[in-house]
Amino acid sequence: MKPTLLLSAAFALLLPVLGTQAQAQTETGGVDAPKRHTRAAMKEEEAKKHAATNQAPLYPNATRTSPEQKGSKAAQKQMDELFKLQGEDDNADKMIAKADEVLANPGANAFDKSSAAYLAATAWQSKETKGYAEAIKYYQLAIDSNGLHNNNHYRAMLQLAQLQDADEHHAEALATVDRFLTETKSEDETAMKIKTQILLGMDKPADAAAMLEKAVAKDPTDKKTMMNLASLYLEANQDAKAFGIYEKMHAGNMFTEQKDYENAFALLANIDGHEKDAMALIEEGQKKGVLQPTYQMYSFIGRQYYDADNLPKAIEYWGKGAPLAKDGEMYLNVAKLQIDDDKFAQAKEAAMQAKAKGVKKPGDAWQVIARAEKGLGNAAAALAATKEAAKYPESQKWAEAVLRQGSKK
Repeated sequence: MKPTLLLSAAFALLLPVLGTQAQAQTETGGVDAPKRHTRAAMKEEEAKKHAATNQAPLYPNATRTSPEQKGSKAAQKQMDELFKLQGEDDNADKMIAKADEVLANPGANAFDKSSAAYLAATAWQSKETKGYAEAIKYYQLAIDSNGLHNNNHYRAMLQLAQLQDADEHHAEALATVDRFLTETKSEDETAMKIKTQILLGMDKPADAAAMLEKAVAKDPTDKKTMMNLASLYLEANQDAKAFGIYEKMHAGNMFTEQKDYENAFALLANIDGHEKDAMALIEEGQKKGVLQPTYQMYSFIGRQYYDADNLPKAIEYWGKGAPLAKDGEMYLNVAKLQIDDDKFAQAKEAAMQAKAKGVKKPGDAWQVIARAEKGLGNAAAALAATKEAAKYPESQKWAEAVLRQGSKK
């Protein structure tokens, strides 16, 4: 499955510039031809030809001047056919073939080539392919041909950066997005997110954090970005900065939803020395009625009690979390603690639940069941469970030792 991108291949369908030439020809031909030379019709046609030029600039400070959005006569028929293909279903292969015709036409100008390459790129991007090599090639050609309006030229650049990153050409992707930022002289939000994504792919969490710092400075009420920044600080081993983000958010009463508390206590749980803060935050969220019980919350609380050697409390909270889990691992943790505390009936029940929900090491569950049955005085059931445990590598040695010992009696 292809990765989710911040920008989509549907851009081509949203660009009026790419349909201007075809529309002008259609609306001035056929039965309406006699109107072609009226003053009103000429003004209308001229307005359509310059539609892209009259678009509100998305990057008003760009150093590049948008070129004239006018195709050549030599490629007009091919371009019209290409534009019409945009509205057809399953059109990717047809669009690519027609775009290649335009690109091979010696009379095609910069507008023709850039527009054709752009549409070919979006067509390739919509196809199920292994990687984005072809889309990258055509987006690069669209940019290099230098014929698009600034709005489309720089959109193509952002799209190219994302696809380069998705194909793990991280250095090239970084160069592309940096070129965008330099030439547009903007702090475009999408570009900043793409650059952050690229830096993460290059394993540069500190540099990625620096990008998010700018976003947070621009909008200090964006809770999601602030938590992402805190997570990047953690990844960059900047725990103090991560905790500073938490403190700022907590002081600003920004934890108002279930997910806010979940994200915050998960953050604190990963910062050494702040486990008590995480516990206090959970208590606060519950008192407010905002934080509802979750598997993650019970798992964390149980772990804190386990690390503090308070096993009854660990069993209590892991026991609450086990039914909420996707698998049986937490049930198995509970079963192991109960069997060591000689609570055989409870341990057997928890182990059975673990096995029913699924665990990575089924042999461990059978081992607990065998020990529980023995503790309950069920010799035949204990023997049967031990034989089941012998079938799995994680419990095979234990089971074989038990069976050997039993055979000697």
